[in-house]
Amino acid sequence: MMTTETRTYRGATVEEVLPQIRRELGDDAMIIRQREGLVGGIAGFFSKKCVEVEAKGVPADRRGAPTRAIPARRAFDAYDAAPAELSADTAELRNPVLEAMIEGARPFAEELEAAARDLAPAQPAPEPGPEHDDPRFEPMEAQGAPEPAFAELEARLVELGLPEATAASVVREAERGMRPFDAEAAPQELVRRALARQVKIEHGWKTKRRTIALVGPAGAGKTLAAAKLCHAYSAGSRLAVRTLSLEPSTAAYRLGQLTDHLDIGLRIADTPQAAARAATRMQEESLIVVDTPPVGLRDAEAIASLSELLAQVKADEVHLVVPATMDARAARAFYDAVSPSIAVNRILITGVDDAPTLAPAVGLSFAVKKPISYLAKGRRATGGLRPADPAEVAELVLP
Repeated sequence: MMTTETRTYRGATVEEVLPQIRRELGDDAMIIRQREGLVGGIAGFFSKKCVEVEAKGVPADRRGAPTRAIPARRAFDAYDAAPAELSADTAELRNPVLEAMIEGARPFAEELEAAARDLAPAQPAPEPGPEHDDPRFEPMEAQGAPEPAFAELEARLVELGLPEATAASVVREAERGMRPFDAEAAPQELVRRALARQVKIEHGWKTKRRTIALVGPAGAGKTLAAAKLCHAYSAGSRLAVRTLSLEPSTAAYRLGQLTDHLDIGLRIADTPQAAARAATRMQEESLIVVDTPPVGLRDAEAIASLSELLAQVKADEVHLVVPATMDARAARAFYDAVSPSIAVNRILITGVDDAPTLAPAVGLSFAVKKPISYLAKGRRATGGLRPADPAEVAELVLP
C-alpha cells in the first residue's frame, strides 16, 4: 500500500535517487525539498558532493488529478549559505540567501497570479451614465431650455445685472428643484427663493476685538456707512467703539462731525508711520471702524498708497463699498483695480433706496465670490444700516 509520509533520500545526483522514490512512493510522488551538501572527507578536504531530497506520496483520492507543472529550481539551504559578498563586476552588495529565495519563489508567484486571473469574477455591466442613452443621466443643460415664464425671468436677471451663469443657475434651481414641491407658487417667487439660497451673506465676528476698514470710490457713501456702523454698535452694544480715519485732517473732519455725539473719539493717520502708531494705541479697543480716502479706478498711485496704510492698520475685514446705482461693468472694473493690492473680503452695498435693483452689486458678489455684509440707505448717520438678509437681497434684486 502506498504511503503518504515524507521520506528523505540521499545520493550523488537527483537522477540517482528518482528510481527509488518512484518504487517506494509511486509515480505521482512529489519532491517537496532538495538541498546540496558535502559528505565524507577529512577536515573539509576530499569531501564529495551529494543531494538530499525529501519526497512525499500523493493520497489516493488525488492521484491522476491534473496539476500545472512548475519548473524545477535548485533548492538552497539557508543554513549552509555563505555571508553576503561584494561582486567585483557590479560593485553591489549581493546576498546569496535572498537571491536563492527570490529565485525559488518566482514560479509559485507566477502560478498564483495566473490562478487569481482565472478565478476573478466577471465585472458587472456599468451603470447607465451620461455616456448612455438614458435620459435620466443627461446633463441638465441637455434637457431643454427653461419654460417660457422661467426663460423670461432668466433674461430679466441678466438684463438687470446678474452674470449669465448665475442667472441660469438660479432659474434652473427654481424650475427644477423648487416648483415640483410648490406648484402653486408664481415663477418669480420661486426664482427669488432660489436666489436667496445661492447668495452669500457674512457679517459679525466671534473674536474679542475687530478692526473693520471700508474702501470705495468717491461718492460711494463710504464715510457715511462708517458713521452708521459706529452709531449702530455704539448705541446698541456694549462694545468700546473707536474710529480711525486714514484721510488727511481736512477730509477726516466729516467723519468727526457724523460721530460727534457718540463720544467715541477719532484718530487721524494719513501716513504709514502714523497709521502704525494709531493701531498700536487702539489695540485694546473692542471695535475699530477705519475710514479710508477714496481711490479712483485708474489711480494706481492712490491705490498703492492706501494699500500701504491698510497694511499698518492690519484690518480684520476690508469691505468694498459699492453703491447700488453703480452698473455691473463699473463695479467689476473697480474691484479688479483694487483687489491686486488690497485684500477685499466683503461687499457693503450703499444707496439701497436710490436704485431700482441691487442686481449689479449682487452680481459682483457672485462674480468675485465675496459675501455681502451690510445694506445701507438714507442720508442720516443714525439708522439705515442693517446686516444683509438673503430673502431681502433677493427681493431687492428682483422687485
